[in-house]
Amino acid sequence: MNILRFLLVLLVLIVAFGGPAFASALEQHNDTHQQARYSELGDLLTVEQAKGRFAWLSKCYDGLLVELWEQMYESTTIVPKEEKLRQLKELWLSDAALAAGKAQYVTFANTDFTNPYQWYAGTSAEAACSLMPLEYEPVALKTTVLPRVYCDNRSYVHEWEWISEVTVDELTHQSEKHGYSQVSGKVLVLRANHASKVTIKPGHKDPEFPSYVAVRVWLDWDHNGQFEPSELVYRSASTGVFKFSLDIPAQVPEGLTLMRVATDAGGGSDNACTRVHYGEVEDYLVTIR
Repeated sequence: MNILRFLLVLLVLIVAFGGPAFASALEQHNDTHQQARYSELGDLLTVEQAKGRFAWLSKCYDGLLVELWEQMYESTTIVPKEEKLRQLKELWLSDAALAAGKAQYVTFANTDFTNPYQWYAGTSAEAACSLMPLEYEPVALKTTVLPRVYCDNRSYVHEWEWISEVTVDELTHQSEKHGYSQVSGKVLVLRANHASKVTIKPGHKDPEFPSYVAVRVWLDWDHNGQFEPSELVYRSASTGVFKFSLDIPAQVPEGLTLMRVATDAGGGSDNACTRVHYGEVEDYLVTIR
């Protein structure tokens, strides 16, 4: 495990939410890894889930936490394991941070910053221990940004149809086939009282004979953690690429919210929480200014 690499990505993901100019410079420094982080990490936890992540790691991977402590502090003094874990918990889950509705948590991925097995560490002490893929390691210390948990959704089958590319104004996200992805590391910035140009490109196993795919997009305008019927902002079906204008309200709450994109060759549902049959679901962080 390379602690310098870990700390570098830690810095990138922190400034991604609080220092646009610095984040832009880091993106230019290593665009390939930035794209991988944007595409694959997707591990958006609430404060309670972040606390549960630490408890789960303490139960299932306490040796890994000890190793992180030793590489971060490089101490030559003998410190008991329990004290190392206490110090890490205080660092990531301090009373002051929790009172402010924030917490930090470790996320894991492959050595190239991707998550090919879609493996995620647990988010509660009660969750069963699961085996981390051998090539995975801690790659970032992330800060909670969403106060609420959104309903789960993913496809039953994603081998034949999936979301290949989503573009919002000048920002494009390309991805491989997954049943579900939480896209993090970057935030879609939309302008209030403005129309953003959106393009959604489905992926097909046989591009010469594309499936007839339904696409739906929801955006949680009021930040209440639910995709209500009025927040279905786009609905269409086609064998081709979807292009539309997204009208942004003039007045919306400040802070980050979620946009959900779903494709389904099975027709899909207007309910953002209804399981997709043949396609993919992707969630994006959004802020409106």
